[in-house]
Amino acid sequence: MFRPLNATNPFRMSGSKYPTAYADGVFYLLCDTPSQPGVLAAFDAAGGKVKWVINLAASDPGGPTLVSMYPSNYVAVAGDTVYVCGQVSRRHEKFSAESPTTGYIRAFKAATGKKLWQVEGTDINNVLVPPTGSRLLAASAVPARKPGRVQMIDAGRRGARGWKVPIPFTSYYFTPGWPMTCYAAGLFLFAGGNGDTLFAVDTATGDEKWHRRFESKNGDQVKIGYPFSSLDGATVYVPVGSDLAAMDSADGTLRWVATLDGANKMGGSNLFNASLSLGGKNAQCSADTVFATDSAQTLWAIDAATGRARWKYRDPGQPDVGFMWTVGGDRVFIASNLTMTAIAAHGR
Repeated sequence: MFRPLNATNPFRMSGSKYPTAYADGVFYLLCDTPSQPGVLAAFDAAGGKVKWVINLAASDPGGPTLVSMYPSNYVAVAGDTVYVCGQVSRRHEKFSAESPTTGYIRAFKAATGKKLWQVEGTDINNVLVPPTGSRLLAASAVPARKPGRVQMIDAGRRGARGWKVPIPFTSYYFTPGWPMTCYAAGLFLFAGGNGDTLFAVDTATGDEKWHRRFESKNGDQVKIGYPFSSLDGATVYVPVGSDLAAMDSADGTLRWVATLDGANKMGGSNLFNASLSLGGKNAQCSADTVFATDSAQTLWAIDAATGRARWKYRDPGQPDVGFMWTVGGDRVFIASNLTMTAIAAHGR
């Protein structure tokens, strides 16, 4: 049993917050304590022994006067590096819907917590940290339907900016938070066009490999949700309203489409939560199963090979936004009303 951690903030995931990460037998946690706001802790997953704890310096004093705040959105791990991403809040800065948001990336050595580098700017939002490699993807945009862009951040060069790809009318990349982009088999994938097109580009060069535009049968404007990939990177999944499309990540070939039926709890059309651009992990994968939540407070387990539903689990105790669950190995774990439920991927 782990020793209790005296923290002053809840650890629950939300659309813009994801305070936990795991890699190579170590848990990483973002939290506040009574004596220190903005703490990053690493502890052994087997016994709970603390490996290191660092103060993230959540504010920049600027001498005798507080100048900036650095709230953290989420933590991620790739290789031997831990990344903390968030936004920069300037004191006395006037808010404007026409102004871009300033984001930041901080990199730390996973073994010791030593700070390696930090970058910030209005071009750093929605940072994607792939599970392997040294290339990150930052997506950003100015509101009011002005063009945005995605760009590569080279962790091997202390966060240096790399290639850039413009994306017209991507105002949904404006807010920092859980990334709206995806990595699969050496490719970065992201929404572009009017939000109805998925682009795949080479992580090293930014060269386009393929793109696929999604259209509705009735002619309505389509906006795709957050793409996500299988564990092996061979398949990319794209939620679009009530549909979930599976495609070959190498060339965008369509494999299958799974479609929800029924209504949500308000009586409207049932939608995959991952299609609503609310952030967070609304869809995840095990080795052979795709898990996704819908707007009727239901978790679906879908056969990754065929697109057919294996089982579904409805939990009316879940909040309207932020179904609390995760996948580990061949099981899915659901938290609800102080109860943890574990279900095997195949429902057994």
